Amino acid sequence: MINLCNSYIFIGKTKKEFSISSKNSKNSAYSNSILSISSHIYNIFGPPIKHNQTNTGLKTINTYEITVENQKYNVNFIIYNINHCYYLDIHVYGKTTHQIVTVLENIQDKIIGSDIEKQYIMIISYDSISEYYCNKAYPKLNKLERNLRKLLLNTYTINFEIEYYQKTISPDLQNKIKGVIQAKGNEEKKETERLKKFFYSMELSDIQTLLFTKKWTKVEEENKEVFLSKHEKLTELSEEELRTAFYKFSPHSDWERLFADKIDKCNTEEMLEKVRKARNDIAHCKFFYKEQYNLFNQSVRNLNRSIINAINLTEEKDFTQKQIQYFDTTNIRESFIQMQKQLEENVFNICQTIFLAVNECTNKIRKNFSNLDFSKFEETINKKLIDKDNELENSDELVIK
Repeated sequence: MINLCNSYIFIGKTKKEFSISSKNSKNSAYSNSILSISSHIYNIFGPPIKHNQTNTGLKTINTYEITVENQKYNVNFIIYNINHCYYLDIHVYGKTTHQIVTVLENIQDKIIGSDIEKQYIMIISYDSISEYYCNKAYPKLNKLERNLRKLLLNTYTINFEIEYYQKTISPDLQNKIKGVIQAKGNEEKKETERLKKFFYSMELSDIQTLLFTKKWTKVEEENKEVFLSKHEKLTELSEEELRTAFYKFSPHSDWERLFADKIDKCNTEEMLEKVRKARNDIAHCKFFYKEQYNLFNQSVRNLNRSIINAINLTEEKDFTQKQIQYFDTTNIRESFIQMQKQLEENVFNICQTIFLAVNECTNKIRKNFSNLDFSKFEETINKKLIDKDNELENSDELVIK
């Protein structure tokens, strides 16, 4: 049997002492001019099946049997009364966490929907409902952020290699992330650590700024300066050339430069903002209820699917294109020709070595055979043949007799 608890503090809005008045309730035992929390619980859920109160009146335990979705659950309302404050712990017992959370949601909705907040300020001091949905949401958020980080690293490194964050990310954002990383050691070690941890040190809001803020990169600034130096009189350019240059040298977001052909921007920007807002509640253990979870879950599922598709496109398309560009922009053909010549030369040397070794071996064999005395060998063979013939003749004579 599992037990979860939601805890509340009720602070009275007035300092008037509670006075019993039978006019405010059918049950005089739970009727006050300013109702106690026990009285409000009675008005919401009816009489308890069990009631215990300490001699001092400090602590009250009311046990209820509450039905939710055709299932009955035992619920204990434990109430502490300290001056004008009440401390309420609601313990629910059930077989699964989901069942218990459903009951806690049902109870909380009824309490919020009652008149209790007309007399008290209700503060939730422990929220098992939010805890449940935060725990349920976190693995999905974890998966999304890791996939997003992979997409960013794949895309930026394939385009800018070791300068993947220096060439496109604004100096202000670079400095912010460097401050988060706080790399140590000499400059080389610091830069190595930054390269390893840069995207791991960014919040989702930083990633939104990175992706969707229009700006000029360092490379674009340099290209723009080269273009203007070559065309001091822009009036001499054609209308089409001016339009092309205007678009090329206008500020663009990294999303437009690197991701627009892989993921739809409008949906992604909207979903990423929803996830960012939910992430703040999840990460800081704030209120996070079923409706928020459902919106988060839909956004994170769709966004994760888009990111995974973009990763696949990057690895299948961009990697290939970059390799082809590399072949086209380097002396790769000349390198292949040199490799081929070197290979041919190596093969020739190997063949020549083998030929010399075989030739030397053949000469040795010939020399050894030339030293043999074949006359004795022939005499021995002839003698063996004569002996064999004599044996055959003797055997034939025996058969005839």
